[in-house]
Amino acid sequence: MHRRVPTLVLAALAILALGAGSAAATIDSNTQWDVSLSGKQSVKWSFAGERPEECTSYYGTASSAARGSGRVSFSFATKEKQPLWAETYVLGHQLKFLSFSTEGWKIPAVFTKQGKFSVTYGMPCGSDADDPQPVPLITDDSECGTDKTYMRPSLDWSKGELTVTGGVSVDYYEGCPGVFDQSMRVDPEASCTPRDRRSGIEGTELQELPLDVSAGEFKKGKAFSVDANHTFRCEFPSKWPGEPPLKLELTTRYEVTFKPRKD
Repeated sequence: MHRRVPTLVLAALAILALGAGSAAATIDSNTQWDVSLSGKQSVKWSFAGERPEECTSYYGTASSAARGSGRVSFSFATKEKQPLWAETYVLGHQLKFLSFSTEGWKIPAVFTKQGKFSVTYGMPCGSDADDPQPVPLITDDSECGTDKTYMRPSLDWSKGELTVTGGVSVDYYEGCPGVFDQSMRVDPEASCTPRDRRSGIEGTELQELPLDVSAGEFKKGKAFSVDANHTFRCEFPSKWPGEPPLKLELTTRYEVTFKPRKD
């Protein structure tokens, strides 16, 4: 003769079983990703300022004119067989994102810096017609050029936004006019890119551009790509007479591809 199990006990056992199954699904619902990253960033700048001659007396001020322009850029790409790594999993009904390398990632990059800057002076007040022309100030550009280097990227995702940050390693190029050459007397703290985000205006750091990536995109468990493409055009006032601006154009483009990692 079989004993009957009370209905309430059966219901309780069913609820426990469902709960255990749900918890197991939460723990096991993770995906590891191979992440490919490639892109380019460039900063173009130009400056033109003039100081008019003021020779109302012998001790007046001679004229001067400043001219400068340049470009800082770098391109980068992960190697096909050396992708970055990421993992997504669900915890407490929320998607969590992990991405790191114990020693930090290093991916191949190419860095270029080109620039020129000079100040030309007019004849001093009270000078004679046969006096020699003043020697212009020409900023050293002996270290301008291109170099193969590497970039250290990092990935972060939270609340529907994917952020890629990183910068290229550069050991020299001090002898090459850059975005904020001292002779331009420009205030580098002027507003240009969004506050409280990593800024790429000096050319060696990737501009921070949060990308919209929903949790649902990761939960599909299928390959997908997102891309960034943005240009900032800015003007920084200088301390030259009339405050002629340093004109700057920062363009950031890159693509990030996520592919589920095969076991």
